[in-house]
Amino acid sequence: MSEAKRPRVLMVDDEADFQGLVGRWLAPEYEHIPLAEGEGLMQKLPSLRPDLIILDVRMRGADGFQLCKLIRADHAYDAVPVLFLTGSKDDVDYLKNFKAGGTAFLTKPVGKKQLVGMIRELLPEPADYQATGGGD
Repeated sequence: MSEAKRPRVLMVDDEADFQGLVGRWLAPEYEHIPLAEGEGLMQKLPSLRPDLIILDVRMRGADGFQLCKLIRADHAYDAVPVLFLTGSKDDVDYLKNFKAGGTAFLTKPVGKKQLVGMIRELLPEPADYQATGGGD
């Protein structure tokens, strides 16, 4: 019996402990694909085939806003929601989210219920996902 396909959630965040925690939160419903940095992201996206992308705003190298602009410049990813996570409570960052092409924005610290709830809003339920053939 084959494992049912689960929506792929690509997370670019340089905090390894947080990546591990989020991976455990998502495991029951989603496939968590962790990346510690955004370098080479555009070359990796075709093979990763994410259904949703979570970007940390503040990282070494390219920040989440820069990465989102690159993602949005490639129309193959127009339908892929981008969720920003940041420690900043600054309204300017909130506005930058939308200017960069982000779909949603959550402020760290974020809990399991809040993060998984937002992902559920942005993606079809896994049962709906399976019926529509998402992720292929």
